[in-house]
Amino acid sequence: MSGGRRDYVVRCTGCATSAAYPAYRCDRCGAPLVLDLAPPGTGDHRPGPGPGAWRHAGLLPRTRHAISLGEGGTPLVPLAVGRSNVYAKLESLNPSLSFKDRAMALAASTALDLGLVGLVLASSGNAAVSAASYAAAAGLRCRIFCATGSNAQAKLDVARAHGARVELVEGHYSDAYGSATAAEQDGWLNVTTTYRNPLLAEAYRPIAAELVEQLGDVPDVVVVPVGAGPLLHGVLRGFEDLRAAGVTSAVPRMVGVQAAACAPLARAWRSPDWRAALAEPVAVGPTAAAAIADALRGYADEGLLTLSAVHDSGGTIVEVDEPRIAASVGDLARRGLLVEPAAATALAALDDPAVARLTGSRATTRVVLMLTGHGAKEPAAFHSREGVP
Repeated sequence: MSGGRRDYVVRCTGCATSAAYPAYRCDRCGAPLVLDLAPPGTGDHRPGPGPGAWRHAGLLPRTRHAISLGEGGTPLVPLAVGRSNVYAKLESLNPSLSFKDRAMALAASTALDLGLVGLVLASSGNAAVSAASYAAAAGLRCRIFCATGSNAQAKLDVARAHGARVELVEGHYSDAYGSATAAEQDGWLNVTTTYRNPLLAEAYRPIAAELVEQLGDVPDVVVVPVGAGPLLHGVLRGFEDLRAAGVTSAVPRMVGVQAAACAPLARAWRSPDWRAALAEPVAVGPTAAAAIADALRGYADEGLLTLSAVHDSGGTIVEVDEPRIAASVGDLARRGLLVEPAAATALAALDDPAVARLTGSRATTRVVLMLTGHGAKEPAAFHSREGVP
């Protein structure tokens, strides 16, 4: 079965030079790369007969293969959190229990198209499980680098069960990122889910079409937990597709949320000079939201893509502290939604004054929280005094 349908070119964000895929950085200036997809055709936003993510193949980059485990089409449920117009998009109910499955379905399909032997990546846990799952489904090998500071043992055990090779790297996510970059070689596709691989953020475009289907219109605000931020970037690009196709007339304001213990994007957002702020070292403090604790060391310029997306949408980026994260984990659990702490930051962000100004007081304002990962993979989060009683 065929996969995505849109042709694309790979372009440097610094000097606009084009490159042949797979490519990870510009050969001329070293800047990050992005995919420029052909404009969506008439009806490309409509769901089709394909499996999983390929139900919206018209919004995805062209592939010949269509590996799927049934990802996408996740539920949207209303939350009564002081206002009746807040909804949770349950990306935690994808096959490997995180939003990463959308990216790995596209990555595994592309690796098969290219005749590669496997997927290699850095991960704090969720991407490891997802990549291992989709590599197994595609008959590909999988090599994972995970930082010791990620506290991801349970997730890594699942990845190993799928046949992945796991290598621990001393330090935090950025250290694992460096190891995965060094392992890039012929035959392996680097699927580290920052912006390292310009293909992966494109996998999140169909989320926009799903939200419009589910709500009947464009949400006013979408809140997204972010490390480097490709999920936020891809969702916004999906809404821009719908607007370009004349399906909708607006895009939502995008809110990125980080844990205060590691918040390089939130810090840069408050600065008049994003690039200079991102270049400053970021300490990684203890946080339950390890899945988004990305200091961007060694690839800080990737953060500019997320900052620009938020700016273009008229949104904001905020940070939330550990007590608020823990309280939000418990709050969601008592509503029947078991999510990991990183996902719960989306709910915690609603208390921030900057987010409150965006959501306003109108009863018709629609706010979507992206709940990115399931709590079943982080059981320790529910054993603490601050968690679920």
